[in-house]
Amino acid sequence: MKIWQAKKEDIQQLCDLRNNEQLFRAYLDECDGKCAYFLVAEIADKIVGFGLVYLEVTKNGKKKSHLPKLSDLFVGEKHRRKGVATALIQEGELVAKNYGYSKLYVSIDPVDSSEMIFLAKKLSYIPLQERPYPVSAIYYDMQGQAYEKHYFRLDFEKNLL
Repeated sequence: MKIWQAKKEDIQQLCDLRNNEQLFRAYLDECDGKCAYFLVAEIADKIVGFGLVYLEVTKNGKKKSHLPKLSDLFVGEKHRRKGVATALIQEGELVAKNYGYSKLYVSIDPVDSSEMIFLAKKLSYIPLQERPYPVSAIYYDMQGQAYEKHYFRLDFEKNLL
């Protein structure tokens, strides 16, 4: 498996994985390799997953609840439970650590992403709240259509030292 900072040439494969060119172009625009990283994972010359690492407020002004933060982790169904998410998370941890951060955060939907909660705990992430809190955001379906979603979140942190 290879992991690298996404580039324009990766958009077609990213769209094959999850059809949302507008979102991927926005990620590329805000992830400059300084304040934020857009990481992709490849197996056998095919992009199979991606995730973002926000170190600071991005050039587009995107502010996260905690920084540095892992965000928008996605792995194609055929490649789940094969170490791709773990590798992307560990690469994100390395990015944060290389920039001198001692902690990394991730926010997870405990209802729709119970597998991610399990993985976060397995990788030594600790919940910051006892109970989930409500949030809403604009999401994009597999065809790239935007919709508003109301859901719950739990924030986790990991000590990188």
